[in-house]
Amino acid sequence: MMLRLLVVTALAAAVLAGTTTAACACSCVEFKPAQAVQNATAVFTGTVVAIRTVKGPPNAQKVYTFRADNVYKGAPAAEFQIGADTDSPACGYVFDQDTRYLVFAGPAERVPGVSLSTSLCSGNVPIRAGTGPLQVGDERETAPETLGGPVTTELITALGTPAQPGKSGTPGTSRSAVPWQWVAAVAVVTAATLAWYARRNRAK
Repeated sequence: MMLRLLVVTALAAAVLAGTTTAACACSCVEFKPAQAVQNATAVFTGTVVAIRTVKGPPNAQKVYTFRADNVYKGAPAAEFQIGADTDSPACGYVFDQDTRYLVFAGPAERVPGVSLSTSLCSGNVPIRAGTGPLQVGDERETAPETLGGPVTTELITALGTPAQPGKSGTPGTSRSAVPWQWVAAVAVVTAATLAWYARRNRAK
């Protein structure tokens, strides 16, 4: 099945009972899995471990933290933070807590400090719980408004071989030096100090 690309279409104004109203709806253009992978900055499977809401304007946004288990495109981080609109007319996508997904994320910064985002039309697929590479038929039964297609051979081929997440945190966050580096530095200083005392004692 073909995936969808985000297109927001403004509906024409209508006059009803003397009042003019306008609406905005989300519609999506179909395209193949290979194009979905090409369009995305990061593609991974992972489980939602945290959700927070950030108020607009113009619309409220949610920031989802995923614990990744396989990374098909982008830095193989242990966690990803993804921003998404909450409004359906704006093609918002709602992820559920403790649920696993195949996620396609782009570079739009919907929330300050969160460099990746996704939408209803990005091609996200709710998938079965687990940690292994995606397999054909791993999709879960989805709601009618979910536009991601089933996990097919074509999709698996487009995704390619995944990388295993490293022990790093969310992409873009700074990390302090790893503990072994501090241990090595202390060892060098200690050895130099002992050598100095030994030479001093021999001089006496």
